[in-house]
Amino acid sequence: MSAFGGKADPFHCPAKSLLIAKSGHLDEGRKSEFSLFRSHKILSLPDKAGFKNSNMKTIHFHVGSERCGSTLIQALFNETDMHQVLALNSIKYDPEIYLALGKVTPLTDFKEADWKPVRDDYFAAMHDQPFDKFFVTQENMFGVKADKGSTNVCEAGCDAISYLTEGFDTKIVILVRRQDTYIESLYNQLIKRQELRDFSTFLDEIPLKNFDWTDAADTYTDYFGRDNVTVLPFERQVLNSANIESFVEAVLVTIGVTQKIVLENVPTINPSLAPRVIEVQRLANKLLPEIEAHSLANWFENTIPKLPDDPHALMTKEDRVRILDFFRKSNRRLCVEYLSAYDDAYYLGEEA
Repeated sequence: MSAFGGKADPFHCPAKSLLIAKSGHLDEGRKSEFSLFRSHKILSLPDKAGFKNSNMKTIHFHVGSERCGSTLIQALFNETDMHQVLALNSIKYDPEIYLALGKVTPLTDFKEADWKPVRDDYFAAMHDQPFDKFFVTQENMFGVKADKGSTNVCEAGCDAISYLTEGFDTKIVILVRRQDTYIESLYNQLIKRQELRDFSTFLDEIPLKNFDWTDAADTYTDYFGRDNVTVLPFERQVLNSANIESFVEAVLVTIGVTQKIVLENVPTINPSLAPRVIEVQRLANKLLPEIEAHSLANWFENTIPKLPDDPHALMTKEDRVRILDFFRKSNRRLCVEYLSAYDDAYYLGEEA
């Protein structure tokens, strides 16, 4: 199923005014503001100096993770205004690629026959298009698995991306969020898709070790090189510590957009359900035919969504502490190796 869920149109983001771009390049003050993001704190953002073919085009491949704003990114990048901003920076985004990749994901392993039609139909043509850079997004490429007893297949994601982008300078973009809220958001999403387990059972059965973002990022780094992997935090309060307003802005800066983008009237897309209706939906999943349960979930999503800044309120304090303790060592290295431009207190569970 598409990350957009239900029958939502993945090519349209229903807002009256999403984007305002200042023409031309950033003024000096804006350049200074962004210098914090590309400062000495991130040592590996520059291209492979001395190794890159100057004639090689670049593909920025956003692989997720899910529950980290992927649906909003896809919707915003489908907007005409965004296409114009990207064109100013010689960047092309083709929404059909997202759909084509969705037909051969989620990943299990890499089989060339599955991916050859996508490479031949979309990626091969990029060499002849009048753009220097391309942006591709598909969160199901990441390879992190949440099913009971599953193991991650990030290597298969690397194999597929390497195959698709052969002959290009490939840059990986990964968005992550702290594991406790990721798990809560994931459960909320699954409840909209016929999940029957209560949250406690779900928490007991998920393969917690799979959500080690440092390990997943290392897999991509080992494959593509540290200079070609950018990890970004999803949370606004973490981004703000580096003078970045939102994860959308962080992605745009990463792929080389030099205009200041102002987001206006941005709708909530694919929202979580308000905590008070989760048990109602879970009961509906048990008692109603699938199509009716799905219709109810869509109604709840549109009528009683969780507000963006409200907590999920699913996890006990004890479970939250346990999960933060479980990932503290890994997250500390994540902050040092991949998120060094940002304050690390939140990911280490040390926020005030």
